[in-house]
Parts: sequence; C-alpha cells; structure tokens
Amino acid sequence: MSDRMHPIPFEALLDWALGEWKTENSIFGCSNLYHAPADAAQPYMGRTLESAVGPAAGPHTQLAQNIAAAYLSGARMIELKTVQIIDGEDLTVSKPCILAEDEGYNCEWSTELTVPQAQKEYIKAWFLIHVLSRELELGRADGFVFNMSVGYDLAGIRSKKIDDFLENLKDAAQTAEYQHCRAVLEQRLGSFRRFGRADLDAVSPAICSSVTVSTMHGCPSVEIEKIALHLLENKKLNLLLKCNPTLVGYAYARRALDDLGFDYIQFGRESFEHDLRYADAVPMLRRIQTRAKELGLYFGVKLTNTFAVKARHDELPDENMYMSGRALLPLSLQTAARLSRDFDGELPISYCGGADAKNIAALRRAGLFPITVCTELLKPGGYGKLNAMAEALEGLQSTGTRPDSAALDELSRTLGIKARAEHEPRRDPRPKAPKARANCRVVCGGCASVCPNRANVVIQVNGRKQMLHIDGLCNECGNCASFCAEKSAPYLEKLTVFCTEKALSESCNSGFAPLPDGRFLLRWDGELRRVLPEDSDLAPEIGEVIAAVRDHYPWLLYKKGSAAK
Repeated sequence: MSDRMHPIPFEALLDWALGEWKTENSIFGCSNLYHAPADAAQPYMGRTLESAVGPAAGPHTQLAQNIAAAYLSGARMIELKTVQIIDGEDLTVSKPCILAEDEGYNCEWSTELTVPQAQKEYIKAWFLIHVLSRELELGRADGFVFNMSVGYDLAGIRSKKIDDFLENLKDAAQTAEYQHCRAVLEQRLGSFRRFGRADLDAVSPAICSSVTVSTMHGCPSVEIEKIALHLLENKKLNLLLKCNPTLVGYAYARRALDDLGFDYIQFGRESFEHDLRYADAVPMLRRIQTRAKELGLYFGVKLTNTFAVKARHDELPDENMYMSGRALLPLSLQTAARLSRDFDGELPISYCGGADAKNIAALRRAGLFPITVCTELLKPGGYGKLNAMAEALEGLQSTGTRPDSAALDELSRTLGIKARAEHEPRRDPRPKAPKARANCRVVCGGCASVCPNRANVVIQVNGRKQMLHIDGLCNECGNCASFCAEKSAPYLEKLTVFCTEKALSESCNSGFAPLPDGRFLLRWDGELRRVLPEDSDLAPEIGEVIAAVRDHYPWLLYKKGSAAK
C-alpha cells in the first residue's frame, strides 16, 4: 500500500461526519462528545479557549478529520502540525515511524503533506468545527484556537512557500479552499438543523493569529532569535517558541531518568552540546519578550519539544528517534521550573510533555496554560482521552497563567514516577509476512482508537462487528500494530477499502475499490476480480462487507475531488 495520505474533499467530510452521526451516533469514531460548560471561556492570545487542553503539533493535527475528532472529544487548543520548506514526496520519513506502547518514540517531524495541502486541511477543519460546534451544540463558535507551527530555519520560514502559508492562514478569505468550503455550506444550509446563515457569515477568515516556532536540534541562538523577530516584526503574529528539554543539561537529564526507572533510555552528550544552552537561552528570551511587548504581541515558550534518544533495540527503523510521553515529564517540568524562577513567573508557558487525565489538573494549577498532548492519544482510547482531560480542567478557569516555579519543581520530582518493572518488553511491530484476514477473532476496536488518521474503522455487518482499513488515510505510522490484540498489523493485514482502482493497484493489501459501473475491484489471496457483493461465487464474509459499505457506509468510498455519494 502507499504511505501517502489522500485528503478527503470537504463535501465528503461533511457526508462522513453527518452520515456517521445519523446512523452510528459517532463522528470519525468519536462517540463521547465533549460539551463545554457555558462559563468555560478563557482569553488566550486575543482569542478564546473553552478548555486549556488540545493535541500537540503532530499526527493528530495533520488531516482535517483528525483535527475535528480532537475538537469533538474535548480539545480546544489545536496546534497544527509543523510545516517546512521540504514537503510532500521530497520529505523522507522512515516507516513505521511511531511506537507508543509505553513512553512514545517517533522518527517523523513535519507534515507529510505538501504545504498547500496542509493549508487546505486546516481551512477544511476550521469550517467543519464551526459546523459541528453549532449543529451538535458543543460550545461557542469562537471557543477554540488554531495555532500554526513552522520550522526549521530562517531561510525556509522566509521562503515564498511558507510565507504564503502564514499569510493565507492569517486571512484565508481569498484562498480557493476557503471560498469552496463556504460555497458548499451555502448550498447545504437547508440540510442542517441548527447551523444557519448567521453561523456561516460568522465564520471568520482569520484562522490563525499565532505561530509556534520549532527549530532543528543544534540551531544557534542567533538564528532562533532572528526567526522569532521576523515572525513578530514582519508577520505580526503572536509567538510561542518551542524549546528542547536539553536545556536542563546532560547530568540532570541522565540522573532524573535513572532515578525514575527510565535507565533503559539511552542518549549521548552530543545533543546537549549542540543544542541551545540555558545560559544563552535566558538572555535571548528576554530580548524577544521585550520586543513582543513593544509590538503589543503575545510571547511565550512551548515546553518542550521531544527528546532525541538512541534506538538500541530496533524500536524504529532509524538509528535516532525522538522520545515523548511520561518519560519526558521530569525534563519538561524542570525546564519550566527553571525558566519560571529566572523570569519570576512573567514568561508564559504552553506545556507539552507527559500530560494525562491524572496529572493535567496539577499541571494547570501550577500555572501552565494551555496544555497539549500527543503520546497519550496514541494509546488505546485515543482521542477519547481528551474528554477526561477537559473534564479534569473544569472549574479551573480562574486559575492564573503565571507559572509557579516551586510547584513546577516539585512536580518535576513527583510526576511520572513508575517502577522499572512496569515497563513491558516490546515486540517488533513490523510483521515479516503479513497475511490477509477478513475478520478479527474479537473486534476490540483498539486499532481504530489509536489511529490518529481515523484510517481504521469498525462497522456493523449483519449484526456483527467488522474491522476495516481505509487506505487513503493511512501513512503507515505503524501505531495500530503496537496495540493489536492478535499481534497483527491492521494497516497491512485487515480488509482494506480503496477509493480508486488506481489506489488498489498500487497496493499489496487485500481489499476492494468501487468501479464506475457499480461493481467493485476485489483483491483477495492475491487474485484480482471484478465483483458485485451479491455474486454467488463470492465468499459470504467478503460480499457482506462490500454490501454493507455500499449500502450503509457510503462515506467510506469517498472519491478525491467529489463528494461521497
């Protein structure tokens, strides 16, 4: 199969979301929708947040349906996945690229889409959330924030490709995708229960007024400062600067991880020697902070980026990988504690590094705002975990956003403590010889919940559950293989739905694709056939699935460039 994602047209996204809601009482697999309390609004960077939690820039904010799934589940702070000048097929990412069985590891970085594709996804998601928030009464139309993320050097950020991206998301009114989405909704106004003309007219083209800067490991402080000043002075954007956990120094990092039972995580001194040093970071941040105040713009830091470590047991195909999740807590929190102390709490901190439903309230009470997550959403429960996090933050709206260095220092020592015995031995998530399997012994739905792209779905076929894989949404991150109860790789082994004959021909997966004449092209056990689900010589377990998709789940057959029928 291809590891390239094929974004869903806006019409098909609407068909999927509203069709699934009508028949399944869920949207993109999310059934436990979060309804924000009426008094939940909090000001942030000139906008409004109904909850302080959301997905970090990563696999959950790459496609429009990902972003919508996060919102539906409780996210209100949406950090869009990083864009850079290298994109699309020019960007090489080893696959599989994610392993989140315990703490998280990845060998990916910026979006795998092209920058223009990413822009379209964010515009589609913007409209889709506005529709769903009103149609399902989930919260205020202005109760969520989209935050751009760009990298990784000044030359790339100043390039026309990235500059157009920044300007178009600051004001998307003249973009073709914005006008298309608006036209589609205008044509469909009569089909909605609540979303009406006034709601459509209220959708602002000012999608983003803020940006997070991510720089490569080893980027000099002079370069980082120039990037920050360019975005403040020339782009007039509120700014968050993402910092690496290496600011705490090698000795602290090694001792902290050893003390907490993470001694198996291996890393050298090189990252600490090449990355921004703490002694250089503080004066640089002060200068940027001063300039932002002069311009009347918001400035804060994002703590922290992932942590570069060594792959010693073939966890992922690259020699180096990036750690996230619970093992990052002591490093990210200590970085926050030190900066809070040196800035006397005057430097706002957006936090990411091991937050979950159990600790997010403590993080918020320590003055961190907002708080984003990634690894936790890659575990069973997926996007649904945002609901519990959002609920844990209810009642904390009046909590200040001034970081408390003492509280953060204490949390850095106490949170994330896990016994070494709790760490489960990993297995190789990459199957050597995948075999097609139409049915799971028990459809647990685990692979559907952990997929950030919504590429695994559970449907009903004649009263039984069936697992399907959606080829066009998969980028072969491999996360579903980590959690499969049957120790298989759903993205390679489960019956796959292809949107086109061409997509099926480019894959080795067993599955089916719709044909113009109403039949389906089926590959099963290596054999290609043109079939109707009613064909008498077709295995019932296959024919019944194709018929169910055709008759009851037509949105799964979306076609690029047109709405699902």
